[in-house]
Amino acid sequence: MFDTIIVGAGSAGCVLANRLSADPARKVLLLEAGREAPLASDVPSDWPTMFNTAVDWGYYTEPQAGCRGRRVFWPRGKMIGGSGALNAMIYIRGLPSDYDGWAAMGCPGWAWEDVLPVFKASESNAELGNDPLHGANGPLHIGNVGHVDPNELAWIEACKAAGYQHNRDFNGVEQEGVGLFQFTIKNGERWGTGKAYLRPARQRPNLTVKTGVLATGLIVEKGRVKGIRYLVNGVPETAFADSEVVLSSGSIGSCQLMLLSGIGPADELREIGVDPVHDLPGVGKDLQDHINIPITFYTKDKIGVGAWTDETLQRDFAEWQTSRSGPRSSPWVAAGGFVRSRPDVEPDLQLYGAISPHRDYVRFLSSKPGITLHTTLQRPDSRGEIRLRSANPIEYPAIDPRYFVSDEDGSDIATLVEGIRISRRIAAQSPLKEMLVGEITPSAECESDAEIAEYIRGHCTTLYHPTSTCRMGTDKMAVIDPASMKVHGLEGLCIADASVFPKMVSGNTNAPTIMIAERAASMILGG
Repeated sequence: MFDTIIVGAGSAGCVLANRLSADPARKVLLLEAGREAPLASDVPSDWPTMFNTAVDWGYYTEPQAGCRGRRVFWPRGKMIGGSGALNAMIYIRGLPSDYDGWAAMGCPGWAWEDVLPVFKASESNAELGNDPLHGANGPLHIGNVGHVDPNELAWIEACKAAGYQHNRDFNGVEQEGVGLFQFTIKNGERWGTGKAYLRPARQRPNLTVKTGVLATGLIVEKGRVKGIRYLVNGVPETAFADSEVVLSSGSIGSCQLMLLSGIGPADELREIGVDPVHDLPGVGKDLQDHINIPITFYTKDKIGVGAWTDETLQRDFAEWQTSRSGPRSSPWVAAGGFVRSRPDVEPDLQLYGAISPHRDYVRFLSSKPGITLHTTLQRPDSRGEIRLRSANPIEYPAIDPRYFVSDEDGSDIATLVEGIRISRRIAAQSPLKEMLVGEITPSAECESDAEIAEYIRGHCTTLYHPTSTCRMGTDKMAVIDPASMKVHGLEGLCIADASVFPKMVSGNTNAPTIMIAERAASMILGG
């Protein structure tokens, strides 16, 4: 018997485990499907090398009608630290209007003025800690990347020549502009919540961490969640919680476990052989994701990632091992920014100037050096869903983001078409244009809006930021009470991860997920 059981040791779960076990009287169990993070997770340059390995769930979407029938690859972390141990480590909070929008959607207490103090309290910002909008004493180390490729600076100068202002701090007074991102990197090493929060808590006698555990269902009795069923090496086990079970398994895992437990749309559950125990129609619905589209230009000289050889990789890794410095201390996405697709909106596109010719996050390798310009849709109108395929807890759920078909006015594809035109305008500016040979096929042949749209449908990727499948709110499709993080209509069950976002935020989702976990822990401790 435990007081609290936390399911998932990802970005949110590690925060919850630290904060809740700080009460020595609270007995906490943390369950994680994966195991310890590998060395590649420590090395900032190596995050893409973990895709399709044992530390990645390796999901794929359903065939996407809006993406020419493609099944889009969705990596998610399966290890201590979760996707925060697999991601590119960028720290972005989003726009104040995102959170004011949450409050307006039926989540009072989640406006910008409510969440900013939580962001600041969690942050230890190496460069900006004395700024009124930043913190210096939190557990999460935030700082500039140690190694900046000079060609990243050339991309920033080309953006400025194209009319975009320089921005020193994307989490400052305004988000718009271009510059260098900040990261959850400390002294040249990844420093996500697995290290910042969980590592110092693991020696506490009241915290038990179990890895290699597959959760299969919640134990629900008379309207209350009493515990959880899970597999250890294929052997069923159970654990019971006296106070609460907290799901922090992400936008896929948390709703999947609820559906397997009979918590969700009753008619859909009956169709696949799950007996409903609590009819909650919003579970798995309102899925949102950041959609990304790259275009690549070959360069005249061998630069950046495209210049790496076996010899330089070994040399640079030896430098990283010795001093945590050099090219391997960079995630190679340091240069970026936020711009408007049109004058009458807040920044709705995130840009990246990656000094790499490789595509689909280095799953496809170029034979020539180059630069890839990424454009990411910040506030998608597309909405999808996650459903069970069967009652088998080992089978992956059906993930259907419904890219470019559920936005009825075609706004998502239109915004990304303009995003490609923006990236091309940047590539046409000095000092970048002098470095480039030209845009590569198949995007190079696309000139009209229709041609560019067809290219986007055929080559877009996720930025792996799924949210909102168990969203907060008070309407009939809401799953979570925003005042307590408890599931509507059930006792003893809370959710604290990106699945509770009422709506997607304008930026990378790791920082807001950590903020949600901090607030959820405070609510649970406060009773």
